[in-house]
Amino acid sequence: MKRFGSRQLRSFRHLCALSSNAITECKRRKPAFTLVELLVVIAIIGILVQLLLPAVQAARERARKVDCANHIRQLSIASLLHVDAHGYFPAGGWSGNFVGDPNRGYGRNQPGGWPFSVLSYVGESTARDSAFGSSLTAAVLSPSLADLYQTTPTIFHCPSRRVAKLYPFVSSGSWRWAPRVAKGVLTLPGTTKIDYAANSGDAIHHAANTLGGENMWTPESYQALVSGPKKWTDTSDPNSIFFQSGVIFYRSEMRPAQISDGLSNTYLIGEKFMDPNGYEDINAINGMGIMGDNESAWVGYEWDNHRVAWQPNSLSGAFDYQPQQDQIGVGGPAVWAFGSAHPGSLNMSFCDGSVRAVSYDIERKVHRWLANRLDGETASLE
Repeated sequence: MKRFGSRQLRSFRHLCALSSNAITECKRRKPAFTLVELLVVIAIIGILVQLLLPAVQAARERARKVDCANHIRQLSIASLLHVDAHGYFPAGGWSGNFVGDPNRGYGRNQPGGWPFSVLSYVGESTARDSAFGSSLTAAVLSPSLADLYQTTPTIFHCPSRRVAKLYPFVSSGSWRWAPRVAKGVLTLPGTTKIDYAANSGDAIHHAANTLGGENMWTPESYQALVSGPKKWTDTSDPNSIFFQSGVIFYRSEMRPAQISDGLSNTYLIGEKFMDPNGYEDINAINGMGIMGDNESAWVGYEWDNHRVAWQPNSLSGAFDYQPQQDQIGVGGPAVWAFGSAHPGSLNMSFCDGSVRAVSYDIERKVHRWLANRLDGETASLE
């Protein structure tokens, strides 16, 4: 065996020490990015976020649209339950001059509109039943009536537009109890709104739309129904400007058998067009655009809860009420038309309870046919 000399041994030990120090130093060192590498990574992440954000937003909107369709489906099912209970679809009520009255039952005698009539069929019967017996004409509304008028069903709202809560009240003087609110006798924090509207057809005359000074008759008060002559407008004559070709309208009691075009071929309830500036506060809108959402969900036959697909003989010309996505600054005739906050299409239910997407590019005549219950025209959305 070869022996190392003292000098060689010292050199070997020194080499081992150097190797040990090198290994220890390598262990101490941790991998790290340079500043340039870090900036490149940040830039790549930013680009990926920009690429993915539209897809994420689109996915969220699709989910909101599905939720919206489910809300309309529930309202449609509630309407069919109303048919089972009473034999006809919910009535449209009298006008914006009146709100729903729990003491006046259902059908033509109910001054409130269809949202009020379906309350008992969407899990809100307690609010309506609790207010039964309270007078709507009292000097001050009872707490039970105030609670009823401040009920905010989630299914009344499209999640792409707004949430279920009370919204600012526009004291237009049209509610019979609005003056008492305005004078501070009763302070309400807000009012219930609704993003959905019933199909009133392709009517020449609809809701509060006045043609040549003529309008659908409503009494000045409950007392006038007793002391004065009743002049209820006939909406059944096809030759009258007041003829209603839809399903839910002024004092309607539409039975399924009267929808001769077929339940699956006739609109029932759909989304209504709105100006986005008025989502949270309708007072933010100027001009005609305010008219489509200035009332409570509980009023009778009004633009707020009814829409049409056509108005052939308007004083301003033959308006076609093509549905469209919500837009800022748009007034009539869109304020009386169907529409939504969703891109591409809106949700619309049919009288059989089905819910389908209606494209904004739908043929105008097809849209009109689907709104008219008895024109003999049937069409497919395919």
